[in-house]
Amino acid sequence: MNCPICEAHKNETQILFQNEDWILRKADQNLEGYLYMEHRRHLESWFTLGIGEFENYGRALYKAKEILKEHNPEKMYIVAIAERVPHLHVHLIPRYENQDKGLDHIARATGPGFPKPM
Repeated sequence: MNCPICEAHKNETQILFQNEDWILRKADQNLEGYLYMEHRRHLESWFTLGIGEFENYGRALYKAKEILKEHNPEKMYIVAIAERVPHLHVHLIPRYENQDKGLDHIARATGPGFPKPM
């Protein structure tokens, strides 16, 4: 299998935090503070996770909040679709002052060429 997320996990310079089940990684988007939270193993469904993996998900999400707080966003959007890359992951997308809100912001942030906040 050729999974881009599994491959990305080999580049430890992008990893900001990891626990037994989850990795926090800098996103390759042009938006300050954008993070990926990815399962360490190649899993494709939330329904395969046990209680311990969900507990570690919460711990990793808390750490992501602490990392993102340093960038001072107004909001943090959490998006999980995993259709284009079927590896269990979520996008942690900061929204800063004077940026689009809601789905418009998510669409722009996950697309190419997103401008950095002022």
